Amino acid sequence: MLPAVEQKLSDIFIYLEVRQRWVLCCFTFLAIINAYTMRLCLDFTLNRIILECGGHRVDNVPQVLNPKALPNWRFELSMALNHTEYQLRSRLKAGKEHPDPNQISDKRMRDREPAGENPPGQENSQERLSCSELWPRQTQSLVVMAFYAGYMLTHVPGGRLAERYGGKWVLGAAILTSAVLTLLTPTAVRQGGPYALVAVRLLVGICEGPCFPAVCALLAQWVPEQERGMLASCVLSGGEIGITMVQLVSGLLVAEQDWPVFFYLVGGGAVAWFLGFTLVCYSTPDHCPFIQSEEREYIRCNTSNSFLLTTAGEREEMDGEDGYDGYEGEDREHGGEVEATCNTAPWRSMLNSTPLWALVSTSMQQEFQQKLPQELQIALEEVRAHGSSFSELTTIIETIAPSVGNWMASLTTGRLSDVLIEQQILTRTQTRRLMSWLVFLCGSMYMLQIKMSGARIWSVLGMGAYYASIKLLPLDMSPNYAGTLMGISGGMGALQELLMPYLDQLETDYKLVSGVRAAMWVIGASYISGDVQAFNQPEPEREPQ
Repeated sequence: MLPAVEQKLSDIFIYLEVRQRWVLCCFTFLAIINAYTMRLCLDFTLNRIILECGGHRVDNVPQVLNPKALPNWRFELSMALNHTEYQLRSRLKAGKEHPDPNQISDKRMRDREPAGENPPGQENSQERLSCSELWPRQTQSLVVMAFYAGYMLTHVPGGRLAERYGGKWVLGAAILTSAVLTLLTPTAVRQGGPYALVAVRLLVGICEGPCFPAVCALLAQWVPEQERGMLASCVLSGGEIGITMVQLVSGLLVAEQDWPVFFYLVGGGAVAWFLGFTLVCYSTPDHCPFIQSEEREYIRCNTSNSFLLTTAGEREEMDGEDGYDGYEGEDREHGGEVEATCNTAPWRSMLNSTPLWALVSTSMQQEFQQKLPQELQIALEEVRAHGSSFSELTTIIETIAPSVGNWMASLTTGRLSDVLIEQQILTRTQTRRLMSWLVFLCGSMYMLQIKMSGARIWSVLGMGAYYASIKLLPLDMSPNYAGTLMGISGGMGALQELLMPYLDQLETDYKLVSGVRAAMWVIGASYISGDVQAFNQPEPEREPQ
């Protein structure tokens, strides 16, 4: 950064008495929002993409995927979607999977009629063709699933990169590359058809995979233990606001012929975020030139006692800043010992940890229970019921209220967690378990009352408690390897999106599956831990004699 710009920003922050940890949390919160808007923008525009490509480029778009060109599991997954309730009917605004025979007969009769004899107001109507007639269901399934296939792969590598080289540039690169691909999506789909869209969405998923692990690595460095529930819950629940933004923007801007505007707006916003983030945010408080010494010392004294391994790259940067070596007093000797071990994660200790597998179990069950596509389906049905535009205030409130409520509940339960721990009413582990049991209770009540008007409040409370419990466990268990733990739990959770059709069908056919899922949640919630685990500070490697 230019010295003049850096000095000007420093003066502004000092004058306004801005806490740099709040700045970091605001930008990571916006990062999660951007990640979700880029992930979900396709869900609200895919039907328009299909209609445009099917209506104008039907000769250039392959109508049937060649099964031999696909891996067996992917083809089987695509075919399974034809026999499950998942179907993405409303999510993609596709036509009926099994058209009414009368409608088929009517369509054939219209095809036989001479031009000009159609009833008034029905000619040249692209809406008369369902999306499944223009793009096969297998193609639509691949487009949707491609993102999650890539998203799952890069969670753990992204977390390790953030721990080794700092979360700033890993997160920044993930959002920037996703933004560029989002901006290129309209051109790619118009030039290359569905295959190009599948490839772009796969790349977007690969690029977005490191986002949550990198954010977790940053929060571990910046957020004091006393504020972890409030600040970290606020940031990690930013996806709820991202869902709200997608719903609002899609209702206000997207029309049949201008769907690319949605991608340009979302991608442009992410690029703007990247410029601001790289300008004012840093991987650690020790690197930040804008932070005051009091705040730096406060963060240092209120992170985990066994925290803050320092990578060789960070050590070199700090050595060059006014002779500051990154350690003080007794920490100097200890820092030299752990510096050599921070580049290798203690995989054996991690994978043998019972609390880690409890975290993975509860994360997977929550992702399956949440079923984001179904939530979007409900939102789309509400939008269609009130028309295609958000002209009425009641429509806006009814559509965005659940997501905003989830975010508000996460702030409330996060602050409650901080108070319980600070006042020593409960230990950190007891608090996390209490919140996880609240998730289970609220989820159960929601399923029991799903057909009642008051059922939604249970879902809101459950999601809020989830962000204040399960999502915070990587920070609690191992601040040094929080990115890796988030990568493991988040990557395994993303597997649910790929297997959702199979799991839905399995749960429908065998009622025992629901009981097994409930038992896995109960067992996982009983074994999660909010204490710093032994593998957080591995033994320094000894050089061979």
